[in-house]
Amino acid sequence: MLHNIWIAKDTGECLFHRKYGSIDHDENLITSFLSAIEIFAQNVDEGCDFLQTTRYKFVYTTSDTTVTVACIDNTDDDCTIRDELEKIQAEFHKRFASELIEWRGRVEHFGKMSGYVDARLEKYSSPVANLTSSKLELNPQIISRDIGKKFSSQQQKVISLLKYKGSATLGDIVKLMKLNEDDAQQATNDLLYKNIIRQVPIA
Repeated sequence: MLHNIWIAKDTGECLFHRKYGSIDHDENLITSFLSAIEIFAQNVDEGCDFLQTTRYKFVYTTSDTTVTVACIDNTDDDCTIRDELEKIQAEFHKRFASELIEWRGRVEHFGKMSGYVDARLEKYSSPVANLTSSKLELNPQIISRDIGKKFSSQQQKVISLLKYKGSATLGDIVKLMKLNEDDAQQATNDLLYKNIIRQVPIA
């Protein structure tokens, strides 16, 4: 699940922060640290895609003047979150381009981004129920064109199995589609967040 998002100046000052989970961070301390990691990564390579700890991933997207970072669980799909961050970062620059050029330290007006950010990210902020105690099935409200969207190979395997069997447990997905449990859980979590599949109780 998603825990936090930060938008920071490339010099480390926090411009915008939204908390979704239970993890507390000092906003300016964390953005200074994450920005420093990005600057270091740019000096030795092409930048930082994400920073991983034992339990979390910090997913990055950058522009010339800002760094946007989300904190998610290790089992979440960083590619999906990065796509959302890129849209959020583009919208942020669209709204506040002039303020960023002449920024003098005030951040209150950046809070106007909250509604847009929530609309894009709030669905990722709810923890997924224990997958071992439920079955999975395709969401009946999803129409055929949604199934035709681009998914990862692991996600395609989950979708294919559910189209064939109707429903399956995480164990079924691991066994029948020859995925390791971490890959199966990550693919399943992402499809749940996208409302492509849903959980149903085991009878």
